[in-house]
Amino acid sequence: MMTAVDLFNTLEDLKEDEFKKFKWYLQQPNILEGYQSIKVSMLEDAERQDTVDVMVNTYHLHGALKVTKKVLEMINRNDLAQSLPDTSSGPEESVHVSDVGETSQNRGTPSSQSKGKLLYSLVSMEALSDKVAV
Repeated sequence: MMTAVDLFNTLEDLKEDEFKKFKWYLQQPNILEGYQSIKVSMLEDAERQDTVDVMVNTYHLHGALKVTKKVLEMINRNDLAQSLPDTSSGPEESVHVSDVGETSQNRGTPSSQSKGKLLYSLVSMEALSDKVAV
């Protein structure tokens, strides 16, 4: 399964001038049918991680993958485009990315930790009620 980290690693393989071209293409209208361009101000000073975040927030992960492949082909980096998984397989909805963008913004407790605490509390209560019942 493709992740934002894979997109970041792909952008890491671009030289600085290629990365600048990559961001320029993202700002062009109709880069890919059905996908909007990204505002210049959002990418102007963006490093590679920021660019991935902006793309995922704008296009969701599946769309960001499609756009990345398209732009890589436009800047003659077909080698990198081919290293990404094929975007034509499966419906777009099969990738739920609504939480991908949020994880970088919500720096709170990861849900798995809070679930663990809740479970621990429930187990403790059960143990306590067993003792009381005896």
